[in-house]
Amino acid sequence: MNEPLAIQQNIPLAPYTTYKIGGPAQFFIRLSSLEELFLVVDWAKERGLPLRILGGGSNLLISDKGVNGLVIALTAHGPVFSEAGVKVGAGYGLSKLVSDCVARGLQGLEWAAGIPGQVGGAVRGNAGAFGGWIANNINIVEVYNTQTNKLEIFNKADCHFGYRDSLFKKRPELLIWSVSFSLISTDRASLESIAEDHRRYRREHHPTFPSAGCVFKNVPVDEVAEQAPELWSAAQLARAVNGQEVAAGFIIAQANLAGYAVGPMQVSTQHSNFLINRGGATAQEAHQLISYIQRTIKQRYHLELIPELAFWE
Repeated sequence: MNEPLAIQQNIPLAPYTTYKIGGPAQFFIRLSSLEELFLVVDWAKERGLPLRILGGGSNLLISDKGVNGLVIALTAHGPVFSEAGVKVGAGYGLSKLVSDCVARGLQGLEWAAGIPGQVGGAVRGNAGAFGGWIANNINIVEVYNTQTNKLEIFNKADCHFGYRDSLFKKRPELLIWSVSFSLISTDRASLESIAEDHRRYRREHHPTFPSAGCVFKNVPVDEVAEQAPELWSAAQLARAVNGQEVAAGFIIAQANLAGYAVGPMQVSTQHSNFLINRGGATAQEAHQLISYIQRTIKQRYHLELIPELAFWE
């Protein structure tokens, strides 16, 4: 089989990520149809190349050396609305989908207003904020299985959603193609107000420098209470407890790490769970900063900070 479609070689990936960090992809292609996906998966299999799906490039840190194999970027398939909700392609922007739903008075995803990235990545990582989770409104996830070359249908239970987790993180051969959400019709004006409040909060509290969003998962309250009682008391007073977790950003700030930097990579002084690229940072510097934070929190509070980023090496 000859090279299909518009496969490119040695394409820098940094411009495709919110961190603006990362070396080149050995092979790269943008896809807009299942037929194209079938072709390029076969092409990669024939050559023994690994496959990677590049979404919106958020929650992702790519090696300075780049990655081997074929990187696939999905072209956005716009939403199709029905009485039951909406079906949308995995490559569609999450924040754009929120705006589309709010404009139609459809409730369920407004908590995600202003979140970068694409729908597929949000489902893979079970994105959440302000008490909402992407899993809450999922009805069906349409998946392409690269091992069987078949399109499969997963309901919500099949996806095994957890905190910042899903089946798709454990089974990389499953590529999310489209997602169907169940939504509720309600007053559009109230939804617009809620969505704008969330956007305003992000503008005021999140840094404007390139970042990948929150780097670490929040820490279960029972671990904090057991290992660091004083920190647990401070978290309660500061209202840094989100359900059953203590905010990782609060823990990092309590360790006086806000503003700490390794080269141009810095812990944001606005939100300490954001590590920002102040210009020209490398993946190596990002890894060094992540490791330093983890060691410091482990030594000071006996707590493990677990990254929620994906690392491409």
